[in-house]
Amino acid sequence: MPLPASVKELIPLLDLIPHPEGGFFRETYRSGCEPMTTMGQTGLDCKEPTKNLVVANGRSANRPDKDERRNALTSIYWVPTKKDPRLNLVVNDSDHVHYYQGGLPFRYYLFDPVTCEFSTVVLGPELHKGQKLQVPVKGGVWKCGMIELLDEDNESTTADFDYSIVAEAVAPGFDFHDFKWQTKEMLDAICKDEAVYKILSPFVHKESSEMEGGNKTVELAAEFYKDGENKTQRTNDRA
Repeated sequence: MPLPASVKELIPLLDLIPHPEGGFFRETYRSGCEPMTTMGQTGLDCKEPTKNLVVANGRSANRPDKDERRNALTSIYWVPTKKDPRLNLVVNDSDHVHYYQGGLPFRYYLFDPVTCEFSTVVLGPELHKGQKLQVPVKGGVWKCGMIELLDEDNESTTADFDYSIVAEAVAPGFDFHDFKWQTKEMLDAICKDEAVYKILSPFVHKESSEMEGGNKTVELAAEFYKDGENKTQRTNDRA
């Protein structure tokens, strides 16, 4: 059966739930652990820890327990939708590779805060238009983006879908302690190119300063894994 055009039909097929960064997701792999059970954090009590945990040097300050070990690899489906099409400006310490899995194309904006190099790339199926099936992002590079509804010729692309499916592989494995929302203050301090600033600034989460200043990111992310009215409301808002 081909992919359904509607995200409402896709949600039960992939067992998706709302994601803290927007859209929907499902963790499909975490080295040594049952996916989804660690709520986006390192599973230190995983099976065969000598095999499934790696040391991510330099991250002792990220976790309250100062542990630098991370699951070797994690992978998710991430599904932004027409009703919730954006990825706000974020950074992760680990390398990511994003894979196109179906639906609408997704445009990434990437900014290296060390070199101030800026680039944009579209993850999608139309290779003849310059879209890519994979988008690697090195750890420490800021990223944001949104679903690409129109191509350069203002023609609709894969128009029947109301979502995009992006697979993300992360190594060392994803841990919300290694993740940060980029704030306006961070952007003001580092991005001095006016044209790049103009592109990135609309993607700064309106509550990023509060979340980062209060160290609330991990706590707020864990809440997304729980059933209840908030989950139902988010699903209705995004699908």
